[in-house]
Amino acid sequence: MLELEREGLLRHRTSLSSLEWIAPPADHREPKPPKGYVVSFAKFHRHGLGAPPSRFMRALCHHYGVELQHFSPNAITVAVVFAAVCEGYLGMMPHWELWLHLYRGELFNAPTGTTGVRKPVRAGCLNLTLKTGKTERPREYIPVGLLTNHAGWDSQWFYLRNDDDLLPTYTGHLITERPENWTYGVIQVHQSRLDPLLDVMKKLRSEGLTAALVLSAVHHRRVLPLMSRPLRMDKMAPGASSRDLEPCRMSSEAPATDEVAAQVRAAIAGGFKPEHVNGSIDQVCSLIVYSFDSGFLSTPFSKPAFVMAGAD
Repeated sequence: MLELEREGLLRHRTSLSSLEWIAPPADHREPKPPKGYVVSFAKFHRHGLGAPPSRFMRALCHHYGVELQHFSPNAITVAVVFAAVCEGYLGMMPHWELWLHLYRGELFNAPTGTTGVRKPVRAGCLNLTLKTGKTERPREYIPVGLLTNHAGWDSQWFYLRNDDDLLPTYTGHLITERPENWTYGVIQVHQSRLDPLLDVMKKLRSEGLTAALVLSAVHHRRVLPLMSRPLRMDKMAPGASSRDLEPCRMSSEAPATDEVAAQVRAAIAGGFKPEHVNGSIDQVCSLIVYSFDSGFLSTPFSKPAFVMAGAD
């Protein structure tokens, strides 16, 4: 995936001599990664996955019992948006119980051409969906309208170095049934502890924050939310040391606005336009949210006393 290197989405981050990524040989019709590598997809990295993976990304793999290739592109997108909201707007690492309150796992099986018959898929079987129905959950979080057509995404696969075995080892196993722990919800006794966080989330929604605007800021600053970094997003302020900032940003230069808009449109449904990019966060959420350059943080909630240990 030379284009990912050119875009700054893959690069060496350790002193190891092994290659960070390997293109599959021509005779690899099915993945056969060498020892120390897993299977990844270009789409994942363009949407915000990075290497080495963040603790939140590793927690998702562990909780849902999946390997990297089991995630769908939309699953990566919603995890990226959630991580960026927690870090950039709530001033904390991704909050695991808030995640479980909002999202559940859904199993995707491919159609076979026979009515009512579907088959397991090796890649993209896990979708992460916001709870819907008669509850208030859809209004407890910002709007996330996902793109429904990712045709051909699974053809752009390669072998990614699994530094320190942080990601599950590739086995290629099929998930044929939805596990019970893919449901949503937290222990009832802990539910009330989420109320202050949910109040903040509702405020962000009322101020006009959307997943498209979050991704716009993420791509504009060239941050990979699902990559392990020395600085949380809200700490990536002008006063931060260049030594800490350099491994957080995949490029020292911001991309062109039309490039950012194209990246957002590749993940989120709707007519996101270049003019929405620059200053979008300040303009839409000026009362409570700053941009990445000024800390990308909701100042009143910078050190919330109610925050429990997050997942990162």
